[in-house]
Amino acid sequence: MPRAVYAEWDEDDVAEWVDERPARRLRRKPLPWLRIVLMSSCSIAGLVYFAIEQQQNIRPAQRQKAVPSSVLVAPAPAWKSLSPSPAIYALASTSASVTSEAREHANGAREDTLILGRFGDFRHAQVAIVQGIAETAGSFYIDTVRRAARSGLAVAHQGQSQMIATKFGSVEAAPLTLANKGQQACQAFRFSDTTTEFGFQGWLCGSSAPDEAQLACFIDGIALTGAASPSLKAVFAQADRKRTEACGPSARTASVAVKPPARP
Repeated sequence: MPRAVYAEWDEDDVAEWVDERPARRLRRKPLPWLRIVLMSSCSIAGLVYFAIEQQQNIRPAQRQKAVPSSVLVAPAPAWKSLSPSPAIYALASTSASVTSEAREHANGAREDTLILGRFGDFRHAQVAIVQGIAETAGSFYIDTVRRAARSGLAVAHQGQSQMIATKFGSVEAAPLTLANKGQQACQAFRFSDTTTEFGFQGWLCGSSAPDEAQLACFIDGIALTGAASPSLKAVFAQADRKRTEACGPSARTASVAVKPPARP
C-alpha cells in the first residue's frame, strides 16, 4: 500500500509559519462603523460644551427679561379702604366720640367699623358690621384674635361663650380680656345671618366686665343713618320690631357708660 508523502519541514519553515499569523491579524483594518461612532460622539460633546458656555455667559439682566412678568406681579389685596362718610351706622344714646372706618372686599362685601373711645378708657367698644359675605368665618376665638391684632391688641383670655338675646336675634358672647400695655375686661360678641348676609363682631369694655344686659342693650343701640341701602333698612326694620323695653334710653346709656372704680 502506498504511503502518504509529507513534505519535510525544517525549523526555519515552522518559525516563518508561526510568525505570519499574528502579522496577518495586525494588518486588519479597523471597522468603519466604529470610527463613525467615535467621531459623532466627539462632535456632540463639543456642541454641548459650547452651548453650556454660551448659557453661562448670558448677562443677569437678560435672564431677568426672560422671566414672565406675571410671576413678578403681587396679587391684589382682598380689602381696599373706603371713605367712611357718609356714615351708614351709628351708636344710639352715646355722647362719647365715635370714629369709623370702612373697607370693601374684592367680592363686593362692605365692612364698617365703629370705635367708641380708646382702649383703656372707662368706655371703650369696637364693632365691625359686615354687609355681604366677605370671608369664611373661623371659630369665635380665632376671629376675635384676628380683629384684636388688627387693632394692635392681644387676647389675654377668652371664656366660655353663650348666647344672649338681642333685637337681631341670638348673639354669641364670651368674657374677654384684652391686653396692650395694660389689660381691660370686656365682653366679645359675634352675630351672622347668612340669609340676609348681614353680621357684626366686636367687643364692649369697661373698668369691669360688662354684664349680659349691658351688652344686649349696647347691641340693640346699633342703628342706621339715612345713607343705608333699602335691603339694609329692611334688616334693621325687622330687628327693631323685635326690640324689648328692657333697653330704654337709660339702659342704653348704661351699656356704654361704665362707671369708673370708686376712689379709696
